[in-house]
Amino acid sequence: MGTGAVRIVGFGRPDRSDRASVVLSAAAEIGAIAVHVSPEGSTSFDTMDQGALDWRAALDSAHWLVNSSSTVLEGDAPRGAWGASMAFAELEGSRSVMVVGMPDSPELLAEAWGSVIERIRQIHLLFFESDALGAIADLEGIEPESLLSSVRDRGLVPIVCSYEPGTRKACVEHALGSTEVHTSATMDSESWLAAFLCKLPLSGSGKLGLEKAARAGTD
Repeated sequence: MGTGAVRIVGFGRPDRSDRASVVLSAAAEIGAIAVHVSPEGSTSFDTMDQGALDWRAALDSAHWLVNSSSTVLEGDAPRGAWGASMAFAELEGSRSVMVVGMPDSPELLAEAWGSVIERIRQIHLLFFESDALGAIADLEGIEPESLLSSVRDRGLVPIVCSYEPGTRKACVEHALGSTEVHTSATMDSESWLAAFLCKLPLSGSGKLGLEKAARAGTD
């Protein structure tokens, strides 16, 4: 796919079980330069020393920073590092990606989503996992099919997208309108997002470039 020039940084648990880390691993498998940022050694994630993370070094020349909305539920230290990563991404010129999915405790979704809203102006690409679309729409009081465009318009997020593995349908809302495509291959949502992030910087500007990237290299 020619993704070697794309550098992606992800912040997540040491065991890489969170969704941001899964996206990062999928990107590495297709040739991206992937950097996983997490506490080293036996440090517990919820009590990590966020000051020990060198965001300037990690984000040097990075195209994307990938975070998960559920990280804010794992303790004050991960929440602080989560916010710091986006602040440094702005300074370093990297674009922030936020993966929004159902947390392990679904009743905490409103808290996680509220934290995302607080940081919405720092997010360049907002990705909704299919399992969270309906629940977020309920929180926002809108129909699920209107969620992506509504969030993009109100939050001024450049790209808001989702992928449904069952139908292989990718939906992307952007400044040029809406793009809907079907991938020719079946993939999980994290793999689609990884491919989209890898293809987007290389696919050219404009709606055709977005459509090409949304096909995730399966055409």
